[in-house]
Order: sequence, then C-alpha cells, then structure tokens
Amino acid sequence: MRVIRLAGPTEFTETEGEIFLSPDQARHGALVLRLKVGSPVEITGPFGLAPALVTTCEPTGPRLGVKLTGSWNKRIEPPGPRLALALIQNQRFDWALEKAVELGASTIIPLLCERIRKGLAQAAALRTNRWRRLAEEARKQCGRAVPLTILAPIGLPELVQLPGPAFFLEPLGPAPIRPLRDKNSPLVAIGPEGGFSPAEITILLAAGFSPWGLGPVILRTETAALTALAILL
Repeated sequence: MRVIRLAGPTEFTETEGEIFLSPDQARHGALVLRLKVGSPVEITGPFGLAPALVTTCEPTGPRLGVKLTGSWNKRIEPPGPRLALALIQNQRFDWALEKAVELGASTIIPLLCERIRKGLAQAAALRTNRWRRLAEEARKQCGRAVPLTILAPIGLPELVQLPGPAFFLEPLGPAPIRPLRDKNSPLVAIGPEGGFSPAEITILLAAGFSPWGLGPVILRTETAALTALAILL
C-alpha cells in the first residue's frame, strides 16, 4: 500500500516529539486525504524522509500533528542551480517550476524581459503564493528535504547584481552547456520566446554572464530551462 507523503516544516529538532505541519499541509491531510489519528504517513523535512503516525487531526483548525515512528532516511542536498526563468504563459511556467523542483534547482527567479507577453508581469505579482504551493507539493512528491526558494519577479538590472558563476542560454551560443565541477549554485538565465533582446544580451555580457548553447535546435523556454538543469546536475 502506498504511504501518503506530507511536507513537514523546514525547521525543527531531530529529536522533537510531535511535529505540527503547515496549515496548507494540515488542510490537505485532514480534509482532502481524510487522515485520522493513527494513520501512517511519511514526511519530508530538513533531515530527509521519515515514517510517522498522525497524532493530532483537527479539520476545523486545520491542525495536523505527527510523531516519527522510525529514523530519518538522511539525504545531503548540495545547493542546486539558481534558475532565472523569463515569464511565459502561466500554465507553462507552473509546469517548469514543478519540474525544476524535481531536478534539484535551489532557487527560481521569475525574470522580466523585453519580449515577454503583455500582461504577464502584472499577473506574476499575484501568482507568487501559487508558485510556492506548487513548489511545496512538488518537493513533497519527490522527497526533497530542502524547499525551493522563489523570489519576486525582477529585471535584468537586478539579476546581474546577484553573486556567483552566471550564464545565459543563447539558441546558437558559442559554448555548449556542460556539467559543472563547481556545484556552488550557478545562476542560469533563460530568456522568453524570441530570446533575449540585443540590448539585454549586452547587459548580460557586460556583467560577466557567459553565453551557453544547447545546439542548433530552437527549444521552447521551459524545455531549454529543464534541459539546462538536467545537464548541470
């Protein structure tokens, strides 16, 4: 029988007794999954995955507490790449975000670019909470211990101020993307449909971003993003 998996809080002590889940997870467990006191579950947390039993279940709160019944299956997660992803159609962006969690990205940075479709920037300001819920559900599904960080949408002037090794994808970039020996959370920028504008490429190059390519085939934004993550990791 498949054990139900829930996302635990990101901060608690390894020897803590009863662990209370977030309101979203409590609501999902109590009202959607109809868990009861004594139901076996598996939770994700800062130490990996662990089996547990439901010890408190109050749908009206909602309030859901669990107690571990076994040891943590500890996983050490190195800091994954930071993905600056240009805003694209809402459903496609949501899908890319979920898959980025599964592939091990540490951070998603919604990126405002010249060539994004009209209205996407305004809509993005209202979608941050949805993105965080989707990311948490994806983390729970794939068993990641560390949650994805989702920043507010920013433009290139703010992006190029971020530290660390940085790259951007060009359809015909001079250097093929390759796995990195330095896993220190590289920053990878992916442009919108039509790519970065000439002015944006000038900004990126001036800031020290290296252009990378994925071969002669033109990929959609979300496909390019996930391909880049898969190669880096």
